Amino acid sequence: MSSKDNREQDLLLFLSKKQDYVTSNELVDELDVSQKTVYRLIKKINDESMGSPLILSERGRGYRLDYENFINYQKSNKFHEKQFSPDERRKRIMEELLLSSPKPISIYHLFSDYYVGESVIFNDEQIMSKELKKYNLVLERKDRKLVILGEETEIRKAIKHVNEIFNTIDLDDLKRNQELNFNKYDVLFILGQLRDMEKVLDSTIPYPYNVNIFSHLYILLSRLRKVPALFFIDKVADEEIENMKRDTILYTVAKGVVHNTQTYLNSSLPDIEIYFLYQYLVSSRMQGSGGKTSTFSPEVIQVTDAYIEGMRGYLGIDIESGSIFTDLANHIKPMLNRLEYKIRTKNSLLNQIKANYGDVFSGVAKVSQFVSEKFDLPAINDDENGFITLYFAKVIVTGQYQRPIKTLIMCTTGIGTSELLKAKVSRKFPELEIVDVVASRNMQMVNEKYADAELILSTVHLKDNVPMHQLLVSAMFTMDDQKRLQRKIEEIYHAG
Repeated sequence: MSSKDNREQDLLLFLSKKQDYVTSNELVDELDVSQKTVYRLIKKINDESMGSPLILSERGRGYRLDYENFINYQKSNKFHEKQFSPDERRKRIMEELLLSSPKPISIYHLFSDYYVGESVIFNDEQIMSKELKKYNLVLERKDRKLVILGEETEIRKAIKHVNEIFNTIDLDDLKRNQELNFNKYDVLFILGQLRDMEKVLDSTIPYPYNVNIFSHLYILLSRLRKVPALFFIDKVADEEIENMKRDTILYTVAKGVVHNTQTYLNSSLPDIEIYFLYQYLVSSRMQGSGGKTSTFSPEVIQVTDAYIEGMRGYLGIDIESGSIFTDLANHIKPMLNRLEYKIRTKNSLLNQIKANYGDVFSGVAKVSQFVSEKFDLPAINDDENGFITLYFAKVIVTGQYQRPIKTLIMCTTGIGTSELLKAKVSRKFPELEIVDVVASRNMQMVNEKYADAELILSTVHLKDNVPMHQLLVSAMFTMDDQKRLQRKIEEIYHAG
């Protein structure tokens, strides 16, 4: 049974997996709610879509999703909040305290905008204190003021998790989305640093790793405007620093970005900031000529082999190591760094992955538990399990065919998702030749390098004019996407 908060999401997800109309009775059975509730949910979703309705209806047939509207809705609807719930109030207050730590802030200043009494304030303090303990942080009250105390690494981690926008932002839309209230100058500076990093590394830093680095740098700028750098007293073992310096490429990149940040803020930064940024870089998956490697440490090889062997047994199919090892190992390598540095990477497609590949996901979760115990690793969370699931889902759907229509896959959702979409499209439509997977921000390069391509399949709306056919699809490539692509292929053949 769907909870009240998740019913809208469950309804949209159910419709997204159907290729035709669904009756109201089917929706009643699926959601385990009354028919009146179904009508109310559909009306609420359509009223909030701010444009064409997301859910179309036809008498005698039922309801279906307008899929292109749904894809755009998913991007734009993440940030619309009309009122502050008690949970949102506490998160906003914690964020303000975290950004200012270790400076105390008066209780009047923190709570004056919410019009709550002393009993509510006291209750909020207890709940916030319990939440902050997860990060080994302490909430103290003195002289009608509150302050958060703890290590800088934990403070920044808490800021990122408290402010959920950092887990959902789309960097391609960031400069244009005024509702996010980001400092536009900081945004432009950080995006420029990301571009410079990619240029030096000769690689693209895909989603969600680019969002992790963006969030880290944005939080750094926000902290420095609130607190002088002299408060950052965290210590790093000499061995860790030496290991970082031996990684000359990533160390040089991190050092250069920290230097540019000092110039941008006209403020000095401690050397530990280089180490903080290095942790994010070494925990990121890179895409491009500088991003892949076929040389791995013994631990990466052993963990990768353990996943392949475990999933071979769970799925009951013969998974050839050669078909998946290098791609999976290139994911496992930074994942092990994320586990070591306690960096959590949000998987925005997790619910869709669970819905579309539930059996594979369950198998990966069980193998991950075994891997954690065998190699003495921290627990591997569902976000990571979702990413790994995509590699094995790709093995299941991959096929070899002739593909005469030159096609580009354009995504911002990461390597695993892009490659999965490529594999699914290739199997379902052998008449397509997937020539490359490209980032949506590289439109100029697309026009120059792939002038002979006939079709772009994109998971993001393309605003630039491109001299080829294009189709907006979901990253999960549902049945509705497949029907629309079939019509587009027929259109291309007819035009040719």
